[in-house]
Amino acid sequence: MSEQRPLRNRLDLRLLHFVRKIEIRYRLINSFILVSLLPLLISGFLAYGETSSATQEKVREYSMQVVKQISQNLLLRMEKIEDTSEELVLSDRLQNLLTDYYGSDEAASAAAHTGVTKVLLDSYGAFSYVNQKYVLDRNRQVIDPQIFAPLANSIGRLAEEAPDLAGRPWWTVYNAGHGQKSLAMLRPIRFTANNRSAGTLLVGVRPSYFFRIFEGIDLGYDSSIFIVDANNGAVVVQNREGGGTGTADSALLQGIANSLAQRRDADFIAYTGADKVPYYAAIAKVPHTSWLVVSATSNDRLNADTRSLRNKILAIGLLCFAASLLLSALIARSITAPLKRLIMVMKETESGNSRIRVEQAGNDEIAVLSRKFNEMASKLHQNKEQLEDQVALRTRELERANRKLEALSSTDGLTGVANRRRFDEALANELRRAARSNKPLALLMLDVDYFKKYNDRYGHQAGDECLRIVARVLQKSSRRATDLVARYGGEEFVIIVAESDAGSAIQQAENICDAIFELKIPHADSPFGYITASIGVAAVQPDDQVAPERVLRIADQALYHAKYQGRNRVVLGSDAAHAL
Repeated sequence: MSEQRPLRNRLDLRLLHFVRKIEIRYRLINSFILVSLLPLLISGFLAYGETSSATQEKVREYSMQVVKQISQNLLLRMEKIEDTSEELVLSDRLQNLLTDYYGSDEAASAAAHTGVTKVLLDSYGAFSYVNQKYVLDRNRQVIDPQIFAPLANSIGRLAEEAPDLAGRPWWTVYNAGHGQKSLAMLRPIRFTANNRSAGTLLVGVRPSYFFRIFEGIDLGYDSSIFIVDANNGAVVVQNREGGGTGTADSALLQGIANSLAQRRDADFIAYTGADKVPYYAAIAKVPHTSWLVVSATSNDRLNADTRSLRNKILAIGLLCFAASLLLSALIARSITAPLKRLIMVMKETESGNSRIRVEQAGNDEIAVLSRKFNEMASKLHQNKEQLEDQVALRTRELERANRKLEALSSTDGLTGVANRRRFDEALANELRRAARSNKPLALLMLDVDYFKKYNDRYGHQAGDECLRIVARVLQKSSRRATDLVARYGGEEFVIIVAESDAGSAIQQAENICDAIFELKIPHADSPFGYITASIGVAAVQPDDQVAPERVLRIADQALYHAKYQGRNRVVLGSDAAHAL
């Protein structure tokens, strides 16, 4: 046995030596002929990949359309309830009852308790999908003498959790009692006479009210469609009875959070569920809420047919490949053995060990390549450390310079808001976008009143801090991601407000003036005693002929009139062709 091994080794060496005398290109030609059946295997993989991609793309496009449509249908149903609630809170009947409730006449106040309950019954009694209807006073107390105390406390806590949405209704999920989940809409009530708070309206809606938005929708592949609250992961309602009682998968919630962080209203994401199964999900945000419509599809269900086809192709390909592999083994060995040694040395050199060298046996192209590689490795070893140090140094310097240039090019160094250059670019872009979408656009130009006198009295450091504080107020006033606050120059600021008409722009400007005055920054040389601001408003309906300079001129002229009329006020600019 021991005599046979040396004989076999010698035969292998002689055969390999003979093969090495043949140029590699001829060896490769012969190898390609022997393994000509490999394309069958490769085509199988490609067919599987293309089929899977086509299926995924089809599901992605259809599911995205579905969730967007469901989102719109859901919004329409919600707006129907919101419109009814708005009519109620503005009605003279409810306004008068709440006036009596807070009045000093105890008899009238007691009668208001009963009257409020009757108003709610008259307004919502005919709606079978409304299962809760309450009015809460300013102290979050339910105005209903017959309400169960634990339920009243629960509703009060729910009202306290409601965020400030600037007068818009707020939707959430809450326990309606007896373990039943209900969808609740809370709307602030204000007196129409003085705009003071009068309480809160709560309307509880049965989840079944929203079931019809899922009727006739079937994506196939055992897909599930539901609505989830991004704030707490609660399933609000789904495409079958019993929805709204669970919590969405944590991996899905993380994907939703990542999508929302990129300010996307609709997206298509992949995630691995708690059952360790990959899923694809189309999501669409429901406007003005923290809710999203989700269509989740299991990857296993999606690719079941394509996997079956792939397995058949793989079986045929593997059989053909096994036959060709036996025929090509000898030729492949003559090529792969020296190449593996060369690749191993290359990897060692790549990892930092440039001292190792490759064997140079033979006279074929691989031997020539090995010698050239050894020469290159020797030169590389000599220059490596110096070159790496220089590259690292230049890279750090370039990164620092790029970061500084990027910050300087778009940000005002004092206030941290956008600078004039970024504002000019943004205004031109927003005007073009508004012209394409036929949406209005507003520009607010603000000037801090008597700012030079403030600087003279309190010093430039105090003046700089004042500008920074005003800039923060302006940033907080921006309600949309498309709004842009910029420093126009000196103590002047500008705000671009997309999709805003004159009324909304004036209201926002007045809120800014009030917020700056409420800061109570002392200004002894101002007739108001505190820092105030004047704002000029330009509200236009852009078209292709409206230039940025025209909008700026309207806002600047309005600002001039605001100063001329006594400062600390808002003035709407006018333009004969483009005023709203």
